[in-house]
Amino acid sequence: MPILRAFAVISLAAYVSAQSLSSTCTSALTSVALNPDAAACLSPSSLIPIATGGANQSIIPPINNWLTAVCGAPACSNATIAAVVTNITTGCATDLAATGFTSDLTPTITTLVEQYYPTVRQVVCLKDGSTNCITETLTNIEAVVGTLSLTNILAIVANPPSTIPTNITCSNCIKAAYTIIAKNIPSVVSDAAPALQSQCGASFTDGTTPSGISESATDAALASTSSKAAAAGSVAMLSQGLVTGLAASGLVLVSTLFTLLA
Repeated sequence: MPILRAFAVISLAAYVSAQSLSSTCTSALTSVALNPDAAACLSPSSLIPIATGGANQSIIPPINNWLTAVCGAPACSNATIAAVVTNITTGCATDLAATGFTSDLTPTITTLVEQYYPTVRQVVCLKDGSTNCITETLTNIEAVVGTLSLTNILAIVANPPSTIPTNITCSNCIKAAYTIIAKNIPSVVSDAAPALQSQCGASFTDGTTPSGISESATDAALASTSSKAAAAGSVAMLSQGLVTGLAASGLVLVSTLFTLLA
């Protein structure tokens, strides 16, 4: 799937770039981290343990904490999303050039992020009982491929397992995620339907949400504020820490998407 490959490229490039960011890119990331609206809806400070917890530690606990924070926070406005995308694509243009990025792509990227963000937020905030579905899925994947740490997750995403047990691919969480994506952005999963029906049964793509699955994303809208208090805890995510956190969060989506769309 093109979108899956794009997520992988962006995430891998971000992680690799963490060691050698340009000064303009660092400044752009600083701007994002200090933006109170972005800090309020994206909670980058929740990802600090990924950068500080050791390269061999599982990223699942901090990712779970981040998901809890993001799902309990107001949604990002389109204005906030546009500001984040513009800051990063402008300040990090040189760093992103290796991925094929050019400045004229910024409006298209902004539109796509604004379009996909509400659906991605719905999916990452799904719960199976009291457990976040992303956390549950990553925990199940970890049991198959080994610890999802910064040391080995890049290799796992670049070369995912040829087969994944049906308790992962056909779980209630994955069905609920598929249902949301198929409803909101059908083109993303249209090619996956036959394979999922073959593996998980025809009812898997019937458009219903399994019992016990709920959406935990708050419906509150983000109120713009001039205060930097909400961003104070994000300063520690600058430079390598910020990029590592963003890369890891991107890899969460990659891991879940390759499970859903493999």
